[in-house]
Amino acid sequence: MTTYHNKLTLLIIDDDPVCISTLSSLFSSLFKVEVAGDGKSALQNIMLKDIDLVLSAINTPIISGQELCTFVKNSQITAHIPIIFLADKATLDEEDECLAMGAIDYLDKNARLSILVSRVKNIMTMVAQQKRLAQVSCTDGLTGLANRMQLDTTLNKEWYAAERGSHPLTAMIIDIDNFKLFNDAFGHLEGDKCLKIVARVIAASKRRESDFSARYGGEEFVLLLPFTDLNGAKQVAEQLLDNVRRQNIPAPEGASHKVVTISIGLATFSPTDSDNTLNDATDLLDKADTNLFIAKEAGRNQCVFD
Repeated sequence: MTTYHNKLTLLIIDDDPVCISTLSSLFSSLFKVEVAGDGKSALQNIMLKDIDLVLSAINTPIISGQELCTFVKNSQITAHIPIIFLADKATLDEEDECLAMGAIDYLDKNARLSILVSRVKNIMTMVAQQKRLAQVSCTDGLTGLANRMQLDTTLNKEWYAAERGSHPLTAMIIDIDNFKLFNDAFGHLEGDKCLKIVARVIAASKRRESDFSARYGGEEFVLLLPFTDLNGAKQVAEQLLDNVRRQNIPAPEGASHKVVTISIGLATFSPTDSDNTLNDATDLLDKADTNLFIAKEAGRNQCVFD
């Protein structure tokens, strides 16, 4: 078993408290364990938390295990999550049905516990390997930040979480000012160094584990701040502007300032705001991009927000 297992999360779903307690005790030393007593609570866990494997009874209240499986497998956000079903009394017909709808395994609740543990550990090992590969494929090779593909996935997930949890979500689009002039004056190798430095500053500005930074393309970056309202985001932006200036990277002749600076477009989505005009995650980025354009037109080295 690899140490990576301790970072993985197992969701156990059952309305039987004894079964929940037994399974939690069985796996709590191996993984982070979340529990749910019905399908509705389980679905909220799956959509709002980073669940790596679901271990579910079939006959769960409100939403059945099979209905939950169908929803999970039909959603682009959650389709990757493997599901193991535990049957009160296993039958071949039910096993066939569960596997056909996308479950990765099917076991009788009375199966030997050592077999259940081995199957869960084997699947988690595959999940860990897939996560490592995904991290490589979703990372920008130059800056080490997430790439555009990972940004799109994370943005949609955080938007949904903000809607469900009624908490704010802020997006910043960050652009290095006069970067074309910088490349023309100093060459692309120095340009790459500049990108890496700014990327490190952006990554270091994250205050919560849920904060997320990515390279958007070229000299543009995105910083997502879940649970952060406009006032909190403004503080992050002002600190970010100052921290980039403090790197004292010489700017080329003809640039707006003597050292390399950034401009920031900021937009905040708040589900509880009656004046909100943003309908989806794309609107949030579009609004931030519009504010970035205004910041550039207004002289750069600043943040613009609504």
